[in-house]
Amino acid sequence: MEALILAAGEGSRLGVDVPKCLVEVGGEPLLSHQLSALQDAGADDVTVVVGHGRELVRDVVGDRVHLVVNERYDQTNSLYSFWLARHGITEDLLLLNSDVLFPVELLRRLLAAEGSALAYDSSSGDDEEHMKVRVAWGRLQRMSKRLAQHETAGENVGVLRLAPAEAEVAFAAADSLVREGCDNEWVGAAISDVAKQHLIRCLDVADLPWVEIDFPEDLSTARELVWPEITGLEALDRRQRRLAASRGADSPFHVQEAIR
Repeated sequence: MEALILAAGEGSRLGVDVPKCLVEVGGEPLLSHQLSALQDAGADDVTVVVGHGRELVRDVVGDRVHLVVNERYDQTNSLYSFWLARHGITEDLLLLNSDVLFPVELLRRLLAAEGSALAYDSSSGDDEEHMKVRVAWGRLQRMSKRLAQHETAGENVGVLRLAPAEAEVAFAAADSLVREGCDNEWVGAAISDVAKQHLIRCLDVADLPWVEIDFPEDLSTARELVWPEITGLEALDRRQRRLAASRGADSPFHVQEAIR
């Protein structure tokens, strides 16, 4: 399992002096939370596309990831960053926007789905800033900030799984768009092209705590509401897993195996 994190943006609307992916939540940079979640989910090969504040990001991640530099970060958007990583990705891919705080359970749900899958929130998507999704029969039809309200099923979370075939098509779509001069588009434009011919399942994660951090109020929400919910959820998950493991160790099957 490979992962690609798009982290080249400046995040000027947030009003901080570090790259958006390095704002602290719960005492750790946002990017560190994402790397921990990816490790827990089994993604052991991570690429991060950096731009603004690249040396600061490098100091945080060390040699844990591969870095790809977007020299044109201030003139391009996420589609171009995605395109820059096209030669290094060959496997099942988890694609993340770097400004999203989410629990590892979200990744587990994407990985449990068969093939490519996208996480969206049906309780959101009514703001012009939201990356909206159109869904039919559980599959992605289109992704765009410009979707009309009556077409919108919810907001794209910014975490997506692409099976190898769909990842290849997505990079090819990005290549075509960049060559057409659309390098200021969002990566959603390439994903929408993939969805025209390939199945991308849409998983509603409205029951999970998450937030995209674009503005100061989003950062406050992340620190005061979402992070405490995530830590509570993951503490409960650890307790349940320990309990299941202890019950499994005491089961008759394990006792018989021990005797053998």
